[in-house]
Amino acid sequence: MPARGPVVVGIDIGGTKTAAAVVRPDGSLAHRAETPTPAQAGPQVVLDTAAALVATIAERTGITPDAFGVGSAGAFDEHGVVVHSTDHLAGWSGTDVAGGLRSRLGAPVVVVNDVHAAATGERTTSGLERFLFVAVGTGIGGAVVTDGMVLLGASGMAGSVGHVRIPSARHRVCSCGGADHVEAFASGPGIELTYAEFTGRARDLRSIGRLAAEGDVIAAQVIRVAAEDLGESLASAVVTVDPGTVLLGGGVSGLGALFIDPLAERLRASLRPPFADVRVEAARSGPDAALIGAGRLALESLPATEADGSPAHS
Repeated sequence: MPARGPVVVGIDIGGTKTAAAVVRPDGSLAHRAETPTPAQAGPQVVLDTAAALVATIAERTGITPDAFGVGSAGAFDEHGVVVHSTDHLAGWSGTDVAGGLRSRLGAPVVVVNDVHAAATGERTTSGLERFLFVAVGTGIGGAVVTDGMVLLGASGMAGSVGHVRIPSARHRVCSCGGADHVEAFASGPGIELTYAEFTGRARDLRSIGRLAAEGDVIAAQVIRVAAEDLGESLASAVVTVDPGTVLLGGGVSGLGALFIDPLAERLRASLRPPFADVRVEAARSGPDAALIGAGRLALESLPATEADGSPAHS
């Protein structure tokens, strides 16, 4: 049988959907598939769903994966067990994600926080070795990459920039239960809530962005203030880790210049040299960053004889 390089599959388990794909060494994806996540059905059903999705890919393509990488919300210990999570996935805390999928899939499994996985995806596609990755979507997460490595921290949640408290008289409760965290104001739901408070009308993020692009003053101001709040709150992280570049991912970053430009302006205005020339850019891996990163981590977990493309088991 001719030699082949290792085959790794990335899995992204989110509160809304679960996606999987073969991840090539250059970060490109093949045979991508997704399915709704049964988020409230319990962890074993969620793991069953992920395993079934991989089985569908394997059956369709005839591949036998050598390893799997998983990105999912929550903090994980070194064994791939959830040590802390929100209620986006019911009963997720305490779940042995690595062990559960390993028993279902029959190959090694590496599990990391989804934002850390996305940062690894950005490292893979951008080639950057040092940056602060900020994912702004339903919540706000972050990851610090330095010398090509994602900083995990003692709890596995280093870079949680959304849970920095900002000065506010509104006393808004964050998804974590804390008060006036920047996530409560600058995330997608935070922007939607602020718009509703000012106008008395409920709009989703996409609609608010469209209104702002069409010249709606209130919509534009709501987005600008949210971006400025986040930009100012990121200053302490930039001073602490000196990343040189801040990459913005997640659905809110899809607002483009309406969000990114005021964020960058406020961030730089909050800094002094040598930090004030920090670059702020849109992330490059798109919505599949966590898939790419999870697959890359799976590849890096393999013995060198497999990861470098030498013969692997079939």
